[in-house]
Amino acid sequence: MLPPGELYRLVLPWVQALGLGQGGPSQAGVAALLTALLVGQSLWPSALMRALPSPPACFARSRYQRVARAWRRPWLSSAHLTPVLVRAVGALLPVAARGPLAGLTHLALDTVRCGRWELFVLGMVWHGRVVPLAWAVLPYPLPKGQFTPTVCALLCQVAAVWPAERPVHLVADRAFASGRLLRLLRALKWGYTLRLRARLHLTVGGREQAVPELWTAAPAAQWSAQPAQYGRGAAGVSGTLVLGKGHWLVPAHQATPGSVRHRARQQARRAHDLRTKRPGRPRAAAPASDGWVVLFSTHAVGWVAALSYRQRWAIEGSFRDLQSGWDGQHGWGLERLLQHWGPASPTVERVVGLSALGSLLQCWLGEELGRPTVPAVMAAVRQEWTTTGRLSVWARGQLAVTEPTGRLQPWLRATLGRGADQLHAAGSAESGRPPAPSEPSAPAVAA
Repeated sequence: MLPPGELYRLVLPWVQALGLGQGGPSQAGVAALLTALLVGQSLWPSALMRALPSPPACFARSRYQRVARAWRRPWLSSAHLTPVLVRAVGALLPVAARGPLAGLTHLALDTVRCGRWELFVLGMVWHGRVVPLAWAVLPYPLPKGQFTPTVCALLCQVAAVWPAERPVHLVADRAFASGRLLRLLRALKWGYTLRLRARLHLTVGGREQAVPELWTAAPAAQWSAQPAQYGRGAAGVSGTLVLGKGHWLVPAHQATPGSVRHRARQQARRAHDLRTKRPGRPRAAAPASDGWVVLFSTHAVGWVAALSYRQRWAIEGSFRDLQSGWDGQHGWGLERLLQHWGPASPTVERVVGLSALGSLLQCWLGEELGRPTVPAVMAAVRQEWTTTGRLSVWARGQLAVTEPTGRLQPWLRATLGRGADQLHAAGSAESGRPPAPSEPSAPAVAA
């Protein structure tokens, strides 16, 4: 593990290249907070304040005050960070170059509940994880009439700064599909694959039909695709209706006998809940709809639409990383923090902003360490971490940053420096000026 002071001097050029803040002190503050997150691997204020790079004589109260001041600054808000993160993923995260999805950048949209807050997150899918690009925070229970407007605002926020030469394909679960959202996606000229609810009606073959009627007539052993329209009249949106059984979406490593037994137990518990909770409420369609996946897509081929929709699962893994981690112990503690902490909505938004910056840097480090061209000594360290080789880029980046023996320190220095150079070069290409990164400065210390 690199000492916090040295890691800070490597993180500060990233913050400067991204253009965060308005100059020296604000950039130093963001870099110090980001360094504390990477060192402490937790979003709790107590963990951040202990990991802040500071001289030894800085008291705990001063450290807490530094962390508290960060939540009042605008540099970690979604409005400020979205253009920064879009430029960063353009410079650091390439699109897929092969396969049926080559050239497409998939954006995943979902929500997660943390305490009394509902977080809306839109991010880029990359190597099985999602790098957040825009987010919004609403109190839970959700205010009536705010769900779809919040989602559309996030899409417009990203679309306003997204490069036109990089095609986008949005994937989202059944809670998000609506006529307003589809019309917005059509206006933005974005592709999409959205899962639909079982109670919807679509126009297929010139006749309006309920979704259960459509999957009853569809073959269960393959993906079927047919032209359809969502909505009526001029407000309707044309696309492809894709029907198939859910097991086609299960990755190979989740199709083992143990995974099958685990899913069977989950389905049995859910069926029991449906029978016993609110017995007067009609739920007859639920067991049947659970077995089917109904998609509405701009892809014309059914199995390609299913392949795109599988990208949505990446955001579930990223939510788990921010909360409890892959094993319930190594996450960043976001959910537990917001359950026990009572901040205002802007503070929650800035906490999520810090996690977005940390996820970008940590996932990029994990992907770089997983490359086949990594030096043999570093590959040997990587092979000590797992017997299956299935560590996510986020987990691999976490283990690289916190590796206790120091064998990865030379690689971390070189890799972080190269990443900062890539960001500087991309920023200079946009502005037309030669790169001129400023020298790292000492971390700001509260009085």
